[in-house]
Amino acid sequence: MESKFSARIAELPGPVWVFGAYVVSRLGEWAFGLLMQFVSGSWRLGGGTALMFLIPAAGVALPVCVLWGLVGRSPYGLSLARWYAGLRVVLHFAALLMLLFSGYDPHLYGGTEMFIRSIARNVVYGALWFLFLLYLERSRALDAAMSGERCDLPLWCVALMVVVLALAM
Repeated sequence: MESKFSARIAELPGPVWVFGAYVVSRLGEWAFGLLMQFVSGSWRLGGGTALMFLIPAAGVALPVCVLWGLVGRSPYGLSLARWYAGLRVVLHFAALLMLLFSGYDPHLYGGTEMFIRSIARNVVYGALWFLFLLYLERSRALDAAMSGERCDLPLWCVALMVVVLALAM
């Protein structure tokens, strides 16, 4: 017996499935890190700990909400996904610029491996998010799957996404 949720997921095109795999991976990574903090005894309850818990939790909840909007065929789902992918591109580009113009000295900080790895990571992830954004903008298959009423996101939602992504990236 197939559920309504799994039937809606099956109707979505492949790149949305890849985004869903990213969401599940990010959720699992966050949960595993939280479990390891709890098991090791380094997780204490308090004001600072709650804030340090809520920032990554918001960073994980945001792509879950984006995926939920796409699967649930929300009127805001496609707009939310486009803004999310676009903001990820901008933040990876900003991180790349910060790395390139940081004045990093490999002799002072212990080599170039981590520096080059960070540059490559931001270039690759920025390019992948840009390709996903192009897909969201131009896909006819996704437009057909997301048929129905469409609404643009209010600016306060976009501002909230910028804050959450900047803090949790």
